[in-house]
Amino acid sequence: MKTLVQLSIAYLKKQKSRTTMLIAGVALAVMLIFGFDVISESQSKNQLNTIYDLYGSYHATFSNLDKKDITKLENDKSITKINSVANLGNVSYENGIQMQLESVDKGYIDAQNYSLKEGKLPSRDGEIVIEERALEEMGLSKHINQNIKLKLKKEYKDENGINKIFIENRIFKIVGILEKPKLYYEDVYYLKAFTYFKEGTSNVIPDELISYVGAISLKTGTKNIDKTLNEIIVKNNIGRLDYEPNGQLTMALSEYSASKNNEANKDIKLLIIVTAILLIYNLFNISLTEIIKQIGTLRTIGASKRHIRGILSIQSMTILVVGVTLGVVGGIIFSYLGMKVFRFTGTDIDTSTAQVYISSKSIIEALKVGGITVLISSIIPIYMAGRISPIDALKKSDTSKKRKKERLHHKVIRKVFGISGEMAYKNVWRNKIRAFISILSISIGGILFIFTVAVASSDSDDKINVNISNMGDNAFNLKYGTNADTNIVGYTDKDVHEISNIEGVNSVSYKYQTGGFLEVESNKLYKEYKKYNGITEQNKKIEVPVAVKMYDDKQLSVYEQFIKEGKISSINNSEDEYPNVVLFNNYYDILEDHRAEEVIEKLKIGDVLTIKVPVFENDALIYKDCKVRVSALVDTRWIFEGDSSRGRYPEIIMSQNDLAKITGENIYSQISIVAESGKEKEIDKELNSILENKPWVFKESKLQYQDERDEYQKRHLNSKAIINILILLISSLNIFCSMRTSFLLRTNEFSTLRAIGMSSKNVKGMILKEACIYGIVSSLISAIIGSYKYYNYVTMMNRDYAYAFNMDTIEVFKIPIAEILIFSLIAIGICTLSAYLSNKKIEKTNIIEGLNASE
Repeated sequence: MKTLVQLSIAYLKKQKSRTTMLIAGVALAVMLIFGFDVISESQSKNQLNTIYDLYGSYHATFSNLDKKDITKLENDKSITKINSVANLGNVSYENGIQMQLESVDKGYIDAQNYSLKEGKLPSRDGEIVIEERALEEMGLSKHINQNIKLKLKKEYKDENGINKIFIENRIFKIVGILEKPKLYYEDVYYLKAFTYFKEGTSNVIPDELISYVGAISLKTGTKNIDKTLNEIIVKNNIGRLDYEPNGQLTMALSEYSASKNNEANKDIKLLIIVTAILLIYNLFNISLTEIIKQIGTLRTIGASKRHIRGILSIQSMTILVVGVTLGVVGGIIFSYLGMKVFRFTGTDIDTSTAQVYISSKSIIEALKVGGITVLISSIIPIYMAGRISPIDALKKSDTSKKRKKERLHHKVIRKVFGISGEMAYKNVWRNKIRAFISILSISIGGILFIFTVAVASSDSDDKINVNISNMGDNAFNLKYGTNADTNIVGYTDKDVHEISNIEGVNSVSYKYQTGGFLEVESNKLYKEYKKYNGITEQNKKIEVPVAVKMYDDKQLSVYEQFIKEGKISSINNSEDEYPNVVLFNNYYDILEDHRAEEVIEKLKIGDVLTIKVPVFENDALIYKDCKVRVSALVDTRWIFEGDSSRGRYPEIIMSQNDLAKITGENIYSQISIVAESGKEKEIDKELNSILENKPWVFKESKLQYQDERDEYQKRHLNSKAIINILILLISSLNIFCSMRTSFLLRTNEFSTLRAIGMSSKNVKGMILKEACIYGIVSSLISAIIGSYKYYNYVTMMNRDYAYAFNMDTIEVFKIPIAEILIFSLIAIGICTLSAYLSNKKIEKTNIIEGLNASE
């Protein structure tokens, strides 16, 4: 055994450059796999901890529950904990700031990760705790024990299932101030307030109006959270509109689970492992070629097959141990650097400064990768080494004994590229396995490059980015945010006029939107819709939630493209007492079918429907009935490309005059601005000064959305570019070793060619042509597979959007010619550089030494 170890180490030392590259191949593969695992797990862990801090530990909330529903959820085996509170509606301040009002429950408050900054939780009627941010928005001082007048509003269903609104002014005493981390308020959020409530004794709202909200937590280790939540909804007959997932948490848990189980970045890891296997396998074969005569000598003096295989096995183990050790050390360094470059998390939370977390699983995965890579790479050469007989080993050369036929393509190559070109082509395929592995190694990097850059360069981003798509031609959309009471606040004609006069504003349009209901017989609803929303009543009038909208004529003309039947302009031409309306008769199934589905069966143009719209009468907010006639129907593309409420419910579009007659309001919930190109920043400043005193204005900027998209693409491309470079680095080692070995084995041939009159320049030209063949063939393979991969991506995207939204072709497939040409230059450059470096030793060898050289 000692002798085998000594021989193994001696051969490794003799082939220093080859040994170095073998170790480098293993180390690079381990470094990248280990590094990506550490980065992914560190970022996911940091993201998860941040989300727990910001959004709480619950998985979803269900609203509009009754006591029986709460009991069913408490007994559901998928749920480990439920914190329930009474839903007391909303309260709004005089300036329009609105908060969700719920009964106080410490477990519920803790689950959402609120902290009590000052004061105490309510313990008697009339006491309330409010978020500090709400006090800021209302313009109130941040101290407790002050009284505040709020308008309390609660929507409810009476005993007949009819939707009504309870509204009343109340005085509350602030006894506590809640807070959340500042980062929480940088995204969309809902302000909340909590008050004391005890059913049967409290006077907040009448008991018959009470419904409940339950914040649930699932069992630890639940793998498919979305699927589990969907099963809970169906099993307990909960409507989809009453369901709100803690989306940030479910995404973070999914990503953390994937990172812990080493499932993240599978495609990247596979490419790295395959490239490393090709390199190591090729190098072992090359090493075997170089020591094959020594193997023959050892066999003639009594070494057995087992001894020969033992020598190569010890070499493999030595390379594995050294390579994995260096790879883990390199991976730790790579992790610290990569945290700022790569991003493997799906939320907007910044994880670039996250603490690096190295788990035992990441180390085990690195050991597995190193072991599998070396095992797969070396097992065949080790096995083949034992099969070589002493006589075959002593006679072995790199020249094929098979008689080569003169084929047509040889004649064409000779005709076009001369005799040196033909020789270069034949030399490439002298050792087909070695050549194929080298070419395949480079091609892997090429496939990734062509596909990644082609996707990033496609023009479909504006179409599939919901924020950008919904903006249309508008540079800005001015709305009221989630915490503004739209029954109180709104834009006026004065606002429209003032904004229109800003320099650089080309045009201004506006809309008004309110929530309402559509009366429908339950047997006229599609069964899928009833199942989706937990509707069980039969042969009974159902009030279906709808969005009721009006647009100015300019916007209506833009939206004409989404009409599938009728005309959108018909809403201005009502012929009788029933206003004409445009109806979007669809909703989007977010959990099961993931597509737009219809709501009302057999709906047709001319049908008369009853809608209910909230209006103020005598300082009371009520739902007013109104009959309308369907004059046009909207296509399902409206969900993604139009101005849809994300397909949560059907929508009704009316004329401005008709809706104003019903509501008595002449305000707007949104103003859209088309700007002169290049003037967006100046307009933005003017808008800020106009809107500074309006409560909770939400300003959408198309330029900002585009900048965010470009920043994401840039970060994504940079990450992919680094991965590509590292894969090509491994491939470059492969091609360099293949060429260098091939040239050294043919030193005698090169010297013979020079002896019979071929100049050093011609020999060098032949070698460079050989390198170009490697590069060209690699580029062809990359071009074919990369283009096919991109074609599949385009086809899948078009198919999915057509299925879900009935959208036309998102993107037309085009062969990524620019990307192919760029990679071709890179591949030929790598191969040419490898040939140049490999040829240096040949150039220094004089003819006499070369003729006397042996393999």
